[in-house]
Amino acid sequence: MNFLLYTTTYGKSGSIQLSRPGFWVPAILLIAGIIGTAAWLGYTLAGNSAVVAVSPVGEKNHWQLALKEQKRELVQARDAAQNDLNAMAVRLGRMQAQMLRVEALGQRLTDMAKLGKSEFDFDQTPAQGGPADPVVADPLSSLDFIQALNDMETQIDDRARQLEIIEQVLSNRKLYNDVSPAGRPVTQGWLSSYYGKRADPFHGRQAMHKGVDFAGKLGSDVVATAAGVVTWAGKRYGYGQLVEINHGNGYSTRYGHCQDILVAVGDKVEPGNKIALMGSSGRSTGPHVHYEVLKNGKQVNPNRYVQASR
Repeated sequence: MNFLLYTTTYGKSGSIQLSRPGFWVPAILLIAGIIGTAAWLGYTLAGNSAVVAVSPVGEKNHWQLALKEQKRELVQARDAAQNDLNAMAVRLGRMQAQMLRVEALGQRLTDMAKLGKSEFDFDQTPAQGGPADPVVADPLSSLDFIQALNDMETQIDDRARQLEIIEQVLSNRKLYNDVSPAGRPVTQGWLSSYYGKRADPFHGRQAMHKGVDFAGKLGSDVVATAAGVVTWAGKRYGYGQLVEINHGNGYSTRYGHCQDILVAVGDKVEPGNKIALMGSSGRSTGPHVHYEVLKNGKQVNPNRYVQASR
């Protein structure tokens, strides 16, 4: 195939013969290069556009995963903090219960020791004071706080044990005092006859008087001089209407010549309880109470017990 070409430069025409290899081989190579270059540019542009299109989705997924992980860590931290708070609440509740127990012990000890409210009042905050010091700027750490709680809990337990021991000692002392006869067996009246040998009021001869007599108004109160259990409540030869009380520790007391008996066998009595009314029953010359104190079953001189104060 031949093409005629006309050029103004040389003012003449020429021809090109396409069937010659010297022409079409370079032309094919040129066209292939242009096509390859175009294809490479298209692929590159397409790849960049794909990256631009995919990149926001990847970033979104990445941040979603990160936020999900952070949320999981926050939930774990919150649960751990809540568990710690619950444990602290349990400890505080236990300490409050211990403090209430200590306060109750203290109140009982205050009553047992007969301390005045002004001396030892558990309802009032203890008075404190002193010169002012600069405030410490260091904050209290959680470890220091837990250690302070541990120390306080130990102190509360220690104080509770000490108060229990003191209560036991005072209880034993109070029990001993309560069961030891003390004071007069009447609320009104006077001592009319002592313990020991005397002239018998009926025949005038010397006789042993194994108690003390308190004279008074007929029907006046006769009271127990110690805590105990009534073991006799009725008539007995020589005593008339008699009340006998066993106080333990080997002690017992007798109250004779009563007009009326106000207790029964088996009754528990406390010091100062009214047990009978003064009378003149039995071997008696007038209204009075014949009072005896027995130690291990034998009458002893009641004078020191009568003079003792509870």
